Amino acid sequence: MVTVFVRKTSAMTPDTFYVLIPIVAIVVTFSFPVVLVATFKWFKLKDRELTIDAELRKTSGAALEQRVQRLESVLLALDADLRAKLSATGAPPVQLMESPATQASGQPGQVVEPARSLR
Repeated sequence: MVTVFVRKTSAMTPDTFYVLIPIVAIVVTFSFPVVLVATFKWFKLKDRELTIDAELRKTSGAALEQRVQRLESVLLALDADLRAKLSATGAPPVQLMESPATQASGQPGQVVEPARSLR
């Protein structure tokens, strides 16, 4: 035969309530300083994290500025190489900057005829 153990729970009586009061008071009394110290430590940690984050943002801005400067110097160096290659082909840079030849003469120079209006 199977017997089932049923535990009877009684409602909270004033006697059990009075027994729990000192237990709860002791737990609250000794846990309050621990919670207080933990709260101060947590806020101090958050303050340090914010300080480190602010310093990191300052240094990352400086690092970004360095990267931009490096890219600019590389582009200028490549531009100098491009100028050197163009001058190596035999075309002097002065001719590259002149206006195209006019109709009157085959030589480069200013435009002889003014532009016609389209009206």
